[in-house]
Amino acid sequence: MDHLPCRRKVRPEGALDTGSLGPNIAAMNSSEWQQSVRRACSPCAFHIQRDLANRGKRSASLKLVTLLGVWLIALASGVAAEPGQWKAGVAKVTITPTEPVWMAGYAARTGPSDGALVDLYARALVLTDARNARLTIVTMDLIEIPDTLRQRIVDALRTNHGIKPEELLLNVSHTHGGPMISAKTVADWGIPAVWGQRADNYVRELVEKVNAVVGTALSNATPATISYSHARCGFAMNRRISTPGGYTLGLNPDGPVDHDVPLLRVRSSEKKLIGLVFGYACHNTALGPTRKLHGDYAGFAQRKLEKDHPEAVTLFLMGCGGDQDPQPRRHQEDAEQNGLALASAVEAALAAAQVQLGATLSASLEMCPLAFAPLPPRHEIAERAKSGDGFVSRHARWVLKQWPNPDDQPADYQLPVQVVVLGQKLTLVALGGEPVVDYSIRLKRELASDGRPVWVAGYANLVSAYVPSRRVLLEGGYEGTQAVIYQSLPGPFRTDVEERIVASVHRQSKLLHGKSEAK
Repeated sequence: MDHLPCRRKVRPEGALDTGSLGPNIAAMNSSEWQQSVRRACSPCAFHIQRDLANRGKRSASLKLVTLLGVWLIALASGVAAEPGQWKAGVAKVTITPTEPVWMAGYAARTGPSDGALVDLYARALVLTDARNARLTIVTMDLIEIPDTLRQRIVDALRTNHGIKPEELLLNVSHTHGGPMISAKTVADWGIPAVWGQRADNYVRELVEKVNAVVGTALSNATPATISYSHARCGFAMNRRISTPGGYTLGLNPDGPVDHDVPLLRVRSSEKKLIGLVFGYACHNTALGPTRKLHGDYAGFAQRKLEKDHPEAVTLFLMGCGGDQDPQPRRHQEDAEQNGLALASAVEAALAAAQVQLGATLSASLEMCPLAFAPLPPRHEIAERAKSGDGFVSRHARWVLKQWPNPDDQPADYQLPVQVVVLGQKLTLVALGGEPVVDYSIRLKRELASDGRPVWVAGYANLVSAYVPSRRVLLEGGYEGTQAVIYQSLPGPFRTDVEERIVASVHRQSKLLHGKSEAK
């Protein structure tokens, strides 16, 4: 991992030493300097310079002309951020499939997509700080990020734009109204192979579009200011309920939730709103198993915000919503209602007091190894392979094929855990997989002990598994033990999964905040 250099007390590369221009120039304050620039750019500049010479200040005048000449050349070469200023660029591109595809998320679907209710998008924000450290955020209206897709996007952006993995934050909205993007998932779900080929074709086009939208965001970069605020939105509800037969999916109004709506506001130097990044911790499943493509409540929220702020690109970062469902849900009007509620919360955050973030960023990324629990005895797996439930039997046969010997044990699952510190104030944590809300609640409590704001996102960088907490693993149920058959995992994780992830976050946060404070 590349470490960011410590700030030294040296002049930035390419900066001019005004002290060498003589006392008359070095002593100028900001207002006097701006007036000098305006005079130099005016038709009267020659007469001002002649007057200076007549007063015996020829040396200072020549140095002023030299300095102004350099400044004008730099101005003509393009827009540049002032020292200590952010540069930000945003862009978006439609990623709606152009042909019918098999849609992800609901096993109840019996046929391919039939048009689009709302277009799907990939959106990009590229931030560059005063030291040229960079963060690229890419959000996509998709359900998952399989490892194959992640690697292709990482490779493309590194090759074409020089973006390192730790400088890239990928996030999906987890809409259940988008396409399947893995031929393996198509096969695991028992869907005809032709739709797996369609998925592969779509992914090729998707990688090209993500590469292009990041390139556009880079070319759109302009001096900017960034601030943080937050509000609340109440439609997410915990979905784990205890029954005599164990934990099942339902409505649990007393269960843990995270109703926070964090927001990054990005404005140009002319105070024009150009970007909004906002988050929420809730499954993007307000609309049921329709065969129309759509971005669900997050898509409706972004559509509303971009209509009301037509010069801005809005990026949605899914939070730790693995065990959260929207209420109400199942119908289009439910998705639209929840989307409008979330958009209203973003507007409330825009109206709230803003925490200004200085132009410094640090980013770190670790692959956190998560160990699987020991596999069941082979005879138990063989019995499951005879199940009349296609998901159960296919999963059991796959496990027997991959780990045929009694002593075989799957390798650890490598979960991306990313930490970003913005302006030496905001800590942004991005966890892979589908983390349950316990992670957001715990990490915000532990990391915010010094009063600095904390934002915890899930569904980032690699999304192909539920990430239960220790509590959820011990309780069992869908997110803890049952969903593995739908996600091509050999079995549940060990109960130390939470401590491994939290330790990775703390380790990186301590490192990054230490670097920031040392600068």
